[in-house]
Amino acid sequence: MAIISEYSLWFIPLCLLLGAGYAMFLYFKNRDVEYDKRAQWIMPILRGLSVALIAFLLLAPMLKHAVKEVDKPLLVVAVDNSESMVLTKDSNYYRNGFQQDINKLLTDFGDQYDIKTYLVGDNNDLKENGKALKVPFDGKTSNLSGIFDEIDNLYANQNIGAMVLVSDGIFNTGSNPQYAAEKAKFPVYAVAAGDTNVQTDLLIADILHNKQTYLGNYFPVEIKVSATHLSGKSADLKVFKGDEEIYAKPISIRGNQHFETVKFTTEAKQKGMLKYRVELSELDGEVTYKNNSATFFIEVVDQREKIAIVYNSPHPDVGAIRSALASSDKYDVEAYSADEFNKNVNDYSLFILHQLPAKSHAAGALINTINQSRVSSLYILGEQSDLAAFNQMNNGLSINASNQGGRALYNESMPYFNENFLTFTFSDEARQMLKSYPPLTTFFGTYQTAVGANVFMYQKINNVASTYPLVSFYQTSRARVGVIAGTNIWRWRMQNYLNAQNFDSFDEIINKIALYLSVKGDQSLFRVHANELYSENMPVEISAEVYNESYELINTPDVRFKLTDSQGKEYTSQFSKQNNAYSLNLGKLPVGDYTWAATTTVGKNSYTKSGHFSVQEILLESMNLVANHDMMRSLANSSNGKYFTINQLEQVSKAIKANENIKSLVTYHKKYSPFLDSWIYLLLIVLLLGIEWFMRKWGGGY
Repeated sequence: MAIISEYSLWFIPLCLLLGAGYAMFLYFKNRDVEYDKRAQWIMPILRGLSVALIAFLLLAPMLKHAVKEVDKPLLVVAVDNSESMVLTKDSNYYRNGFQQDINKLLTDFGDQYDIKTYLVGDNNDLKENGKALKVPFDGKTSNLSGIFDEIDNLYANQNIGAMVLVSDGIFNTGSNPQYAAEKAKFPVYAVAAGDTNVQTDLLIADILHNKQTYLGNYFPVEIKVSATHLSGKSADLKVFKGDEEIYAKPISIRGNQHFETVKFTTEAKQKGMLKYRVELSELDGEVTYKNNSATFFIEVVDQREKIAIVYNSPHPDVGAIRSALASSDKYDVEAYSADEFNKNVNDYSLFILHQLPAKSHAAGALINTINQSRVSSLYILGEQSDLAAFNQMNNGLSINASNQGGRALYNESMPYFNENFLTFTFSDEARQMLKSYPPLTTFFGTYQTAVGANVFMYQKINNVASTYPLVSFYQTSRARVGVIAGTNIWRWRMQNYLNAQNFDSFDEIINKIALYLSVKGDQSLFRVHANELYSENMPVEISAEVYNESYELINTPDVRFKLTDSQGKEYTSQFSKQNNAYSLNLGKLPVGDYTWAATTTVGKNSYTKSGHFSVQEILLESMNLVANHDMMRSLANSSNGKYFTINQLEQVSKAIKANENIKSLVTYHKKYSPFLDSWIYLLLIVLLLGIEWFMRKWGGGY
């Protein structure tokens, strides 16, 4: 501990001399009042000390001292909240006794750990400390790798002691948790729950079908039926479209492990999102009847939208985008070089122009034809792009690129989702995957967006979120325009496969962009955007737009919403106003079919939009009820943790407390406390001067 100042501490004796000199001048030179001998010494000392202290504080002194900080180890307790935990013969224990046992475990840790408690299922739900933990086991999916990602994102620089994971080891979304555990820098204390015995059950294991088909087509459906420990019994399989039975077949079960694939075809007779239901008869002794029925949806469209990808030169981006669009039956995708394209522009719904206009190829005739038509376009900018020509096209974005030595400079920009973007929605899986995507190569310079431009993603440069658009949209007088301000988007597709062993999230993002741009523009003044299909574990989100007669976005009028379920019950709500648009979050709705109507009034005119959607049941948790204890043991071993069964839950706290590597970190750091920040010195000065003033008054002075 020491006293420091920005001035030399040799000024301290001068402060004392100043106080002494002032006191002597005041009392020994001025003899108008005769005080008693004791007061003649005490009052000058009080005045001198107060003046010296004031002078000392003018030096801005600070007290330097070491502060001890104790960083308690972070302990993450993650409990599997998925339905599979209670779809077993031990469901009564997990709904009752387990609730007490897990809370006792949390209490046993005491206050020597910083505990973060999560429920893991559809997502990672952080629970409040200090309250009794209640596990509802209502998760529709199991993503065990997600909790490792959560810890890495939120607590990477903290003193992570360990993770306690209570789970049956069954996962059906996300990546393999074993890979995440191998990368973890903390031990996993795995508590294996559930039953490893094969249950007596008859179930629909999977349904294979096309997501989309064409009106009038016959499309195939494959239903995989599985039965265990039901040898010799028989069941009926029926398929319904609405109330109409369209297919039926008897199932004869042979052997304790019976598996059968039922194939049939049916006709798409009407346009739209069609709902089908598959039902298996219920047999005595089954562990659950929940997996004896399932629904699936098929979108029936009139015809494919044609999309042309026109490029300046071959590039991996072209193949990645083409593959993503080909994953949907909605699109007929063609790719051409700028020199090869000689088709009729009006035959297409969307043009994707990769690095066009280019410095070596202006493609002026093609771009002018597109701009004069009502066909939408998506520009992908890169090193070959002619920015000067692009900036003159009124695409909602202009870029003034910096250069050095006559050569343009570039950034490596990661995608950063705009939370205020309401034009269309995409899944939480895609949002999470977006955070791991590698950067695109973008221009270094200044970006200007036009009024009315809608930014989908911003650029994050060196982990700093900027306001530069990476993906943006703009509505011209004729069509919609999109701009991806960077190349090497093919890396996103590869990273997607590396993370999840599929391309689903990348394909979803590209298809959402293409769908928004290729849909012929709605020219009405009131527009509502709602999906026709939602999953039961996802919130139902709907957006709306209101325009004045000049086609300018406004949000002054209220937009009312009425929802009607299949039983005829009505629910009313109102859209929230956000920026120049409207949004409505209905939360998670029960499985079923719904109709809706939205109304608003602009001036003297009233507008109404209506539609319907379905909430789809998720049965992933009931497809596999055999606990994977080998997975839990592997998570513990690969992270240098320990493995326990659910019957050993009370031993977990003892094992963690016995681990000498899980301990608090003590650090010391210097702290500077200015004297002027303390009220003690002010009080001392007031006290010194107050006592001196009282003594002076008592002695007859002024």
